[in-house]
Amino acid sequence: MGSSDEDEAVLARERRRGRLVGVAGIASVAAMLGAVMLASAATSGSARPTGPGFTDEPIDRARHLADFHEHAGTHTGSASLRVLGLVLVALVGLYLWSLVRTRDAAVARPYLLWLTVLGPGLVAAATIFGFAALQHVADLFMASGARTTPRAKQLIDDSGAMRVASVADGLSRIVFAVWLALLATAAMRVGLLSRFLGYWGVAGAGSFVLLPIGDAMVAAWVGSIGVLALGYWPGGRPPAWRSTTPQPVEAI
Repeated sequence: MGSSDEDEAVLARERRRGRLVGVAGIASVAAMLGAVMLASAATSGSARPTGPGFTDEPIDRARHLADFHEHAGTHTGSASLRVLGLVLVALVGLYLWSLVRTRDAAVARPYLLWLTVLGPGLVAAATIFGFAALQHVADLFMASGARTTPRAKQLIDDSGAMRVASVADGLSRIVFAVWLALLATAAMRVGLLSRFLGYWGVAGAGSFVLLPIGDAMVAAWVGSIGVLALGYWPGGRPPAWRSTTPQPVEAI
């Protein structure tokens, strides 16, 4: 451990970076919320989204492909906001990882750093690929032929890109979930997160793979980290934010 002056310099640097990261965390939530709102606005009530990240419930696929083609610009904006949100998630994750490393390098394993980039990055890549695959199918559907639900279903089922996109989405979500659970646990171990926020991160990781509300839980968790980075939290931040040494959550 360094001198008091060195520790204070480290903490001051973390606070300065925290202001930017806090804004990034809140902006990430806004971007992901905006992506959902745009996608919902461009989808008619008779259609459920199909493709990566959605269940295979009975839907009006013809209506969905027509909507996607008609509102291509809006869907492009939705996908772009989602990717932007994921980039900001990675920035927040890198900041939190650096805080963990300062307090206990043994807890901030190098693979966690790589996962911090890889997790959000893979989900962003799957989002872009899935969007492109669905856009191609929608364009084929609207270009010629009968615009019926059976034909729409056939085009979707026959699309190799759609199958790849579905698999890529599932795998990327698993990698993201592993990263989020490990990062939340590591931050809790050194005392940067309370038990509530630590377990919330783990629960968000599981729901991101298994439940429709997973994206919302992850977004809320990232927003919470953003608020912490800005220096605010009901009842005050955990002690590890004011020290360069671990303050185990059991002691909080």
